[in-house]
Amino acid sequence: MSVGYVYGKEIKEKADGNKDIFSNQALLNPLFQKLQNLEKNHKGKINIVHIGDSHIQADFFTDAIRVALQGKFGNGGVGFTFPYSLVKTNGPRYVKYVSNAPWQSLLNVFPVADVGVGLSGIALYTSDEDFVLQLSTIEGCDFNKIKIIYPTKEPQYIISTTAEPLVAAATVSGGIATGYKYHKVKSGESLSVIGRKYGVTVTQLKKTNGLKSNMIRPAQRLKIPVKGGGVQPKKTEKTNIQKDSLNYVDLVSKPYYSSYTSDTAMSRITILPAQKQAMYNLNGFVLENDKPGIIYHSIGVNGAKLTDYSKYPLFFQQLPILQPDLIILSFGTNESFGKISDTDYIYQLRELVNKIKQLNPNAIVLVMTPPPSMFRRRRTNTYVSDYSVALMGLANLPVWDLYTRMGGASGIGPKGEYSRMIARDKVHYTAGGYVAQGQLFASDFIDAYNNFKKFKIN
Repeated sequence: MSVGYVYGKEIKEKADGNKDIFSNQALLNPLFQKLQNLEKNHKGKINIVHIGDSHIQADFFTDAIRVALQGKFGNGGVGFTFPYSLVKTNGPRYVKYVSNAPWQSLLNVFPVADVGVGLSGIALYTSDEDFVLQLSTIEGCDFNKIKIIYPTKEPQYIISTTAEPLVAAATVSGGIATGYKYHKVKSGESLSVIGRKYGVTVTQLKKTNGLKSNMIRPAQRLKIPVKGGGVQPKKTEKTNIQKDSLNYVDLVSKPYYSSYTSDTAMSRITILPAQKQAMYNLNGFVLENDKPGIIYHSIGVNGAKLTDYSKYPLFFQQLPILQPDLIILSFGTNESFGKISDTDYIYQLRELVNKIKQLNPNAIVLVMTPPPSMFRRRRTNTYVSDYSVALMGLANLPVWDLYTRMGGASGIGPKGEYSRMIARDKVHYTAGGYVAQGQLFASDFIDAYNNFKKFKIN
């Protein structure tokens, strides 16, 4: 029997929950049908991939969604993970990484470079042929299957499940600084704005320029650290792991990744080079368990914009490895500080969506509007409100209006509900603020799903 969906006025208002928060909600019906099958039959997995900038990399926002959805539909595993700690930057808490060798990195926010920037949006590479890299999960996040993602069609790595915890790790590198760019401060700019422009942190800018506070002045000349090759990395330290004594598992290799499935749950795995080569590159890992449920993959890069992902073909070639059912895009804050018009923003969004759909034709793409923020000196950021209006007017994409959901600019004003959840720069949010945003989406999404079930007609 075919399945149809009828929405009258009363049904539509109930199905939307808040009818102005989701647009084109009916486009989510195929996903809701999969979720209903999962909830009813307790079989299979549904992959959700959330892509964005710094608030996605930190994972407070996405973890709140992950916890809610996995609590309702089942926990299918950790999902995509990247060794952020090896490049001295923030990332999710579920997986810990340690290595005996220094690793270099390049973010997609920097000019295009041939170093294998792929699915993570960050290239991670080392020339140390004696490296050992070990990942381990926190309690309750065991996995049965692992995928190792790399930028070549030929396998680069072997793995062992028997190695002891790695204890003799060298100090690792978060990218090698080879020089500096220079930036002349413009009126109204702050360190956080400049940092987003160049993909560096406020702490890095202060340290590089010997600043003791966040105060800068117009026409001031700042040094911007540039990352890349050219400086000799530290030598590998000896480790407690004897490679010759390890048992290695059989990997199934396909273009851009190798995978291993175990009959028993694992919490630690060790990665080593398969053969000697000039450079070893990693784009991340995927961890799954043997339970049905949601896998919520989180991919974010500090300072990233839509165009930063669009410029690397490898990102799109590797995205199908995650087998996405739903892809969520969260961008707009960094674009707004670049004063990009709503017309240009929509054009860049469409370009990214079109590239995603070419190799993931069955995935649904959902877009979130950016949250409210302010420019320096407490000037209202009208660009994000323009983006929200433009996105909600699209006819072919489901959109969730985070901007309106938070009350717009007044929501972060002195008397706003979220005034104490936004950071002092009035751009970023506190950890609690990002958690609150994630809970808003999860609540609206689950409400929409429940109404789909209620008003579906067979």
